[in-house]
Amino acid sequence: MLVVLGLNHNSAPVTVRERMAIKKEEMEDLYKKFLTENSVQELFLISTCNRVEYYFIIKNYLCDKCDIHSPICDKCEILNIVAQNCNLSVEDLTKYTYFASGKEAVTHLFAVASGLDSLVLGEPQIFGQIKDAFEISKENNGMGGFLNKLFEFTLKTAKKVRTVTGISENPVSVSYAAVELAKKIFSDLSLAKAMIIGAGEMCELAARHLVGSNIGSIIVTNRTFEKALKLAEEFSGDAVTFDRFAQKLPEIDIIISSTGSPDFVVTAEMIKDAMKKRPSRPMFFIDIAVPRDIDPKGAEIENTYLYDIDDLKSVVEANKKEREKEAKKAWDIVHNAAFAFDEQMESLKIIPVIKNIRSYFEEKRNEELQKYCEKFKITDEKEIEHLNYLLTATLNKIIHNAFMNLKEHATDNDKYSIAEAMNIIFKNN
Repeated sequence: MLVVLGLNHNSAPVTVRERMAIKKEEMEDLYKKFLTENSVQELFLISTCNRVEYYFIIKNYLCDKCDIHSPICDKCEILNIVAQNCNLSVEDLTKYTYFASGKEAVTHLFAVASGLDSLVLGEPQIFGQIKDAFEISKENNGMGGFLNKLFEFTLKTAKKVRTVTGISENPVSVSYAAVELAKKIFSDLSLAKAMIIGAGEMCELAARHLVGSNIGSIIVTNRTFEKALKLAEEFSGDAVTFDRFAQKLPEIDIIISSTGSPDFVVTAEMIKDAMKKRPSRPMFFIDIAVPRDIDPKGAEIENTYLYDIDDLKSVVEANKKEREKEAKKAWDIVHNAAFAFDEQMESLKIIPVIKNIRSYFEEKRNEELQKYCEKFKITDEKEIEHLNYLLTATLNKIIHNAFMNLKEHATDNDKYSIAEAMNIIFKNN
């Protein structure tokens, strides 16, 4: 069974999300930890600024007697491992996380990949992040038959949503929202100077939106200077080494930061020192990293404006109204895709069942044919061939009709799946 445990910008504040964020260097160990558990058969993990989600293929979701205080089922095992990894109690973890299983979990993933569960409705960035998550899962032996098929459906569904609907028109992202917020502080961005801290996708998008908004100039810094230089050149900006960016702060109006650092990159002391050299000019900080890059105490310094990723929610509300119209079409696509995936996986279940049933019947057919020929002393090969053909055709019809009748009358509320029902009907006692 597919199960998802996750939290996002709706279920948890940034202070909790940054504790649950999975660092790249932690991925390998985390995959090993889960995949060595007997209950976890397949796994992939997603960790972004706005969500952390664990997708598991497990045997048993939740036993009848189990609760969070009695770790005797697969759900409880997962809760305990995740809680331990992010240094939270199970009780606290359950306050901020959501669980979904089966078709509901599939629908959730399709919706996430399509941008329907994003902070900015329809933003395309999550699509690439999910592709990367699946690739990391493959590298860490987390992918099996089910997740491989789910991966195919996820990509297909997300692409169809973007192609058929207008939900991703006029691309909007957290980075775009950050620049829109900057415009409210600086009415004319052509007179402003910006610094981008980091050189990842979020920073690239921020730089792109700044240039599109006619920013005066851009400086890029990154721990790997070559990456900073490459990004700066792309947007006709300048690059500065990471150990020198603090010296540049006094001349910067807008700072947008998104790194993978576990610690504050911009400290309150750095901001204080910079403001001493520009007392009459405001500084605008946007922290779109999880964990946060900029010390929240910096907001206490006079003439500074500091916004983290949660603050951007108000900015993006205006964009949602236009996209919500298209979202209805997108949800129809997602639900249809989830139904189609469920149907396909159910059909795959029946294949080994039918093979086993057919093998059993063939064995019995051969036994009975041999007994019949011996009893009535039939030795003619053509006559035996005709009898074999008649028996085979009859048995094939029985198997086929039984399957089609079950399929025709099956509903979502049926106790047994078609595969289970076939096993029960034709069980060899």
